[in-house]
Amino acid sequence: MIRLTCEIEPDLVDALEDHLCEWEVSPWALVVNRLSDDGALDGYFTDQQEAKAAWVGLRSVFSELPEDPILSVVQDRDWQDAYKEHFQPWQTGALHIVPTWEKESYHVPVEHKALYLDPGMAFGTGNHETTRFCLMAVNDFVIERTDDLANLTCVDAGCGSGILSLSAKLLGIGEVKGFDLDPDAVRIANENADANHMSGLVDFTCADLATALSPNSADLLLANIQADVLCHHSSILLTALRPGGTLCLSGVLAKEIKEVEKIFGTKAKSLGGPISSSASDDGEWASIKLIANC
Repeated sequence: MIRLTCEIEPDLVDALEDHLCEWEVSPWALVVNRLSDDGALDGYFTDQQEAKAAWVGLRSVFSELPEDPILSVVQDRDWQDAYKEHFQPWQTGALHIVPTWEKESYHVPVEHKALYLDPGMAFGTGNHETTRFCLMAVNDFVIERTDDLANLTCVDAGCGSGILSLSAKLLGIGEVKGFDLDPDAVRIANENADANHMSGLVDFTCADLATALSPNSADLLLANIQADVLCHHSSILLTALRPGGTLCLSGVLAKEIKEVEKIFGTKAKSLGGPISSSASDDGEWASIKLIANC
């Protein structure tokens, strides 16, 4: 296995991150230091020829990148565990997200809950802003609907590692389902359920947006997916909501908020179901919460 490494200057970080987010499957991993705004780009390839060809392709879009990145040989085991370097325990409210390899050493305060997670190569450690936006939506929903949580259903579209689905179940939502196009993601999500003694409590399946969602099936629908995909499936997402249900759209760039809200608002009117909308952003990424008015 060949590792390609390159430092990324601050003025190139955002454009490169946006470009990589458009890839469904990518050999690249961009780690950004939000204090200095500089970044480090890693790519993993089967041989040097593949690595150099990929670099030429990336430089055809970003000519500012250096001609000669650092190439090194890594063992397969190192590649499989490389993601662990970037996953540290973190907390939102009384919920703690903890790597499985720190389960014995991490202290969870009394009355707090912990989700022990191994994302493997599936998206979803909670370190990314879009995942955190969704977890905030789950927390808000649990607080707002606490009286009847056991009777409610949460659906996680594009479940990745299962972090959102498992958190929703851990916080008390009665029925929780998650689906993803990637069979490896579904496998990892089920492994994370097992690691948390939640095997069988969340229904993880391999499916896509077009086939997995049925009308009037979700009280809370989480969709941490790229904006263009969300907008393309706006009708399916909106009709899946039950009266009074909440739809959380994440994976949206802050600059896309108005356009996404406009598309979903127009689609909701055409479907005859009014919605209320609110948005949050951190300057780069955003989350839009839509509530189906009864």
